[in-house]
Amino acid sequence: MARAHLALLLWGTLALGCGKAGGDAGKVDLDSTGVDACDSYLATMTTCASKLPAETRKSHEAAIRIARDVLEAKAEADDEALKGDARAEARVALAAACKQMSDAVLDREACGR
Repeated sequence: MARAHLALLLWGTLALGCGKAGGDAGKVDLDSTGVDACDSYLATMTTCASKLPAETRKSHEAAIRIARDVLEAKAEADDEALKGDARAEARVALAAACKQMSDAVLDREACGR
């Protein structure tokens, strides 16, 4: 259930989408989530947000901050609740989810490779 909730929230940030390029580049300062792949996902989202028109960029950047907080909370909760192999497996699963979301962002035409 928690995994589904995390996925729903994070895909929601992706659903904000990357519109047509325009406006000045924004900057979202984010602390690390503790998971490199998730930090990379957030950097990808930040780069995409910088391509948005100024009028939509602010809400997109807010969603990125929320996603960062959720990813960090998920990583910390797994670290506190799980031990040994279960903790390692949860961290690998979270990293894989972040990698998949990052790839999905890059597949969007406006954000793409």
